[in-house]
Amino acid sequence: MPHARLLRFRRLLTAGAAAALAASSLLTAGAGAGVLAAPPSDAGCRLGPNDSVRHVVYVQFDNTHFLRDRPGVPSDLEQMPHLLDFMKSNGTLLTNDHTILISHTGGGILSSLTGVYPDRHGQTVSNSYVRTSSTGAFSFPSTFGYWTDPVSAANTPTVPNMITPTGLIPPAPWVPFTRAGCDWGGIATANTVLENNTSVFVNGGPTPLSANAAIGDTMILIGSTTGFRVGAAITIGSGADAETATVAAISPFGSLPSLTLTSGLTKAHAAGAVVYGPTPTNPNGDMTKVFGEGSPEWIEGRASQISLPNTAGRALAQTDFVGFSIHCAQGSATCASGQSDVLPDEPGGYTGFKALHGAQHIDPLLTGNPASVAVTGLDGNPIVDPFGQPGFPGFDGVSAAVSLAYTAEMQEAGVPVTFSYISDAHDNHGNAGNIHVAYGPGSAGYVAQLKAYDDAFASFFGRLAADGINKSNTMFVFTVDEGDHFVGSEPSNPGCDGVTTACDWDSLQNGHPRVGELNANIATLVANQFPTALSSQFQGSSAPNAFTVHGDDAPTFYLAKKGDGGGQLGQTNPLNRAFEREVAKLTAVNQYTGATDTLMVAMADQAEMKLLHMYTTGDPARNASFAYFANPDYFLTDFPSNTCLTCINPLFAWNHGDIQPEIATTWLGFVGPGVRVNGVDGTTWTDHADVRPTILSALGLKDSYQDDGRVILEALNGNAVAGGLNIHRGALMKLDAAYKQLDAPFGSLAMDSLAYATPRIRSGSDTDDSTYVALQAKLADWGARRNDIAGRINNLLDRLSFGGASTDQRTIDRLTAEAKALVAEVHAALP
Repeated sequence: MPHARLLRFRRLLTAGAAAALAASSLLTAGAGAGVLAAPPSDAGCRLGPNDSVRHVVYVQFDNTHFLRDRPGVPSDLEQMPHLLDFMKSNGTLLTNDHTILISHTGGGILSSLTGVYPDRHGQTVSNSYVRTSSTGAFSFPSTFGYWTDPVSAANTPTVPNMITPTGLIPPAPWVPFTRAGCDWGGIATANTVLENNTSVFVNGGPTPLSANAAIGDTMILIGSTTGFRVGAAITIGSGADAETATVAAISPFGSLPSLTLTSGLTKAHAAGAVVYGPTPTNPNGDMTKVFGEGSPEWIEGRASQISLPNTAGRALAQTDFVGFSIHCAQGSATCASGQSDVLPDEPGGYTGFKALHGAQHIDPLLTGNPASVAVTGLDGNPIVDPFGQPGFPGFDGVSAAVSLAYTAEMQEAGVPVTFSYISDAHDNHGNAGNIHVAYGPGSAGYVAQLKAYDDAFASFFGRLAADGINKSNTMFVFTVDEGDHFVGSEPSNPGCDGVTTACDWDSLQNGHPRVGELNANIATLVANQFPTALSSQFQGSSAPNAFTVHGDDAPTFYLAKKGDGGGQLGQTNPLNRAFEREVAKLTAVNQYTGATDTLMVAMADQAEMKLLHMYTTGDPARNASFAYFANPDYFLTDFPSNTCLTCINPLFAWNHGDIQPEIATTWLGFVGPGVRVNGVDGTTWTDHADVRPTILSALGLKDSYQDDGRVILEALNGNAVAGGLNIHRGALMKLDAAYKQLDAPFGSLAMDSLAYATPRIRSGSDTDDSTYVALQAKLADWGARRNDIAGRINNLLDRLSFGGASTDQRTIDRLTAEAKALVAEVHAALP
């Protein structure tokens, strides 16, 4: 979806030695106004070659492109020359970088932070995902939750949201830094900051009175009866005007919902007064888990939850506590007043560490002012929420001016390691994220936002330089979570370049918008185009089976048998197979061209999803029945039920999640001690899993587990890598290249196996499915051999990169040859 945190997915709920061997098994491999001089970083924080790195500045964009989306319009990075030139002139900018599958913000950021593919951190589908219950019901948890949060579905409180193949919470990305004596700051970075302001369950409402209620009334009209129950206590009003009552009946009154009470009201209440049901404590809400029931933060969280939607009160706890965190080294004065940093599954334990969460606690540390005084963005504006309250502006509101201001403030306050997120520039997010409209390439608003981003980077680099934070003592890392496929026709002035002549995407073309993805309702398409007998198996309340999709241009499908003893249909179940064959045939009418498009581009069943790192054993309930990589112009969903059969949705125009090169291809820049000054490197093949080990290698740190990625030797000098990587360096780079094509989600083996699997998943009939049966055996064989070779390469690279080991060229060459041979075998299987 076009932005990381926009709640676009259906029902998405949001506001994440022997000892060494045991540790590695946890993630078992599947194969201001004025510029202040910065205080010195914590005396215990010494990183990099010869302790030369005193600061780490990591910035990850959402949906920001090095490649052009229109040939005549400069790309996003071309329109941010201060950032682009900084990377090109001072370090290495890798432009043949790649995302993971499924390609979305949550999974992309989390793989960059951890160095592992989604099957090892659990977010194989994001930014929300689907879980299938044992009775065939579906829930839709959010990817975004604090690192130790459970799945957000209320009935699964013991299943971690972030989950390893063994069912544990993965090691947290800040731990090597805090163990090394470095405070670590997170600015809106996925799952490293609090992501909800939840204290309680609100069982009914909050909803407003629809009409005045007088003393003695036994019926009240309200906005919605959702969540209210007969016999439950409710509260009407707030503060001194509040009173409680008991629900006797729930019914509409004319066209308005109403509650009948067991006794008359004792107070009068004006229309608009809040009404809500019981509020038992939510033990898994962040306010409860982190701050404790009854704490001031918990009380504020509850007050926000029972405030009416779209009010300042409803937003306040998120503004105060969500989005910013500092994880501190042991004994750090920064977190002296903070909360325990609890990581129950951390290898070796994690005791004595503290953290600060939220602007209410962090802003005074940064500015010396009370939390009621807003931090100033690099554009000179106060950083506030949509209601003008100082603090976190919402994830869509984290522009470059906001994120980089907090990054600079933290660095200046002595937090030497900062990991920051920046929202995309190609959508209009309005006031702190409360509006959303898609821009086309080169449109005036898009260009203006990129200019504002570039101005923010100019201010940022200047401010850091004045602080003495520069390429001589700072590791800078810049990257992006995914690429995008733009959906639209042509501007009215197709010769525009966007910069000197804005592209006009606003006028209609043949009565249609020029910008916007093609929405299609998959449930309606199934009902209209499936054979009647098969459609009746899944359509309607009386159908014996159910299906749903995770809406996307690469939707994942979930098929289940309803009722007790139900649950997900097996991979070879005849109904599952028939569904796969028929859904591959679906078509839709393209509202731009009038042509009838075949929707499916490629399909992956569960065996193929394992090769794509899209299948997890830690929580099998979240595995899809199959993945459907569609025509990237379309967004396929079954929610809401009245979604148009096919129509243009001008609110969204930048699709991702899919497999097209413009989506898969990203970029990654390094600057700092130990980094080679290569300028633009468009050849070296990298992906998100390589970011983590490269950073740790350059800083002299290591994880408690083996990363899926490799140290990018092409970007680092010899003094920034372990000695074992400098011996036979050229041969190791060839091994690295072979390893990526063997194991990466967008590597050759994965993409070729997907192309091989697709026609065979479509094949067969109810009476003869032999081709598909043979496919299962072939994919299982390739998968086992891939995992074996990749595991041995990974073990070697980990020992060389972080274990002080060395090796011989014969071993390197043998592993390289094995990897290339299997990749070639899979490729040769294609027609």
